[in-house]
Amino acid sequence: MEEHTLISALQTDLTSSRISVIGVIVFAERPKATPTKYATTVATKRYVFNFTICDENQDSINVSCWGTVDYVTPLSDLCFIGAHVEISNPRVVVSEMKNMAFLPEVTSEHQLHLDLQYSSSIDTYGDDYNYTITNALENSFHTPPTLREQSKKVSIRDLMLDTKRSEGDFVILTAVVAEVGPILDFKVNDRKARRQEVKFLDQSDKEMFITLVLWDSVCQVFTMEWKPFATVMQLTNVKLQVDKNTNRKFLATTSRTILTIDPNTEEGYQLANYATELNPDELMNAFLQQIQPEQFFRNKAIKQGNVAALGDFISRISPGGREQAVLHHVMIMTFNLDRAISVKCGHCGRRSGFLDLDFKSVPMCVNETCRNKESNDQLYFDFNISIGDSTGSMKWLRISGDFAVQILGQVTPELFISMSDEDKMELKNRFWFEFYEIGIQIEHRVNGTKNMNVIHLEPVIFAKP
Repeated sequence: MEEHTLISALQTDLTSSRISVIGVIVFAERPKATPTKYATTVATKRYVFNFTICDENQDSINVSCWGTVDYVTPLSDLCFIGAHVEISNPRVVVSEMKNMAFLPEVTSEHQLHLDLQYSSSIDTYGDDYNYTITNALENSFHTPPTLREQSKKVSIRDLMLDTKRSEGDFVILTAVVAEVGPILDFKVNDRKARRQEVKFLDQSDKEMFITLVLWDSVCQVFTMEWKPFATVMQLTNVKLQVDKNTNRKFLATTSRTILTIDPNTEEGYQLANYATELNPDELMNAFLQQIQPEQFFRNKAIKQGNVAALGDFISRISPGGREQAVLHHVMIMTFNLDRAISVKCGHCGRRSGFLDLDFKSVPMCVNETCRNKESNDQLYFDFNISIGDSTGSMKWLRISGDFAVQILGQVTPELFISMSDEDKMELKNRFWFEFYEIGIQIEHRVNGTKNMNVIHLEPVIFAKP
């Protein structure tokens, strides 16, 4: 094998055809189309994606790849967090200050550019090449980035209670994974997006948690390796934000964020030992009590007097609009759990169908763009209810995902399948013809259809005479 170049030895005067850099990927993002008035088709559009690597000496550098979809896509498929790669024939340039605010902090003052013009390429670097380098790369993967600003390092208690930390601040947090949420499909400004939430806790206060929101699919694939109450993560340069509905702080990943799994630091080892002493069921029940959305409805949702008023309110939402409404006294007319469970790919989230007698698991994902073709079916609740009062009724209100598990009393899809018919009927009877306060998120899609998701459901308690 040819000698490779260390990141610390890179210089702009090196000939690109003689450069070969080996490293482990600690940050990556999916390709994005660059806007240009001359690009009118997929073939003429130019795409770009960035990733960051560390070498065996724990030096790091940012890498960008630019070109047509046929050139960029195969390279991006090799670039997932934790991958060992060998980069050949890159062009070495000095990092520009204007770009550093949008990329992870690295030790190198240079940047690598990959371009078809220079025959730049990326290949997987396997164990069969050099065990010493492979082991060193794995050690670098678990070594967090060097902290340039120690003041950024915080605990969860500091984040939640310190008023000096304001929205938009970038912070560094080391914490234990408490819960890895499902990947949910959203539409933001008429564009489809996928969102995932992960809850974290640390030693500062075990009854406090903070949520990390992930939007990038590369990070979402990485979360498949995270195990609740077993995995420790260092979140470097995550952005502090505030949910305007609940007035609760949360963290979000950006193009500057590096996620280090099971960091080989003293704090990482302490948190790993701390996680073994925790009671997951007790803590998760405590967390559920903290995220009840009553305050959300008081501050944001538009109160409706009855079902007829709600129908009129929905009819006035313009295409592309999204609103939230709450009814304080409404009866659940139907609560059908006969086809309540759906199946989706555990990798890309593509729905396969309802779980019933006719469902057959397929050997591979039906989504042609899914990066993991092997089948990995996941079950989730997805069913409709109807409501009514003296003014009328309304159908097709959707309940799905973790919210369904919550209102069913922590009954998971797997547990629901194993229940007897009598137990399932008893579960339905808890809701049939009972009065509830119900919160609904209404989305009027551009194509004219309306999507109504139940996001709050609480029994109405009548005062005793």
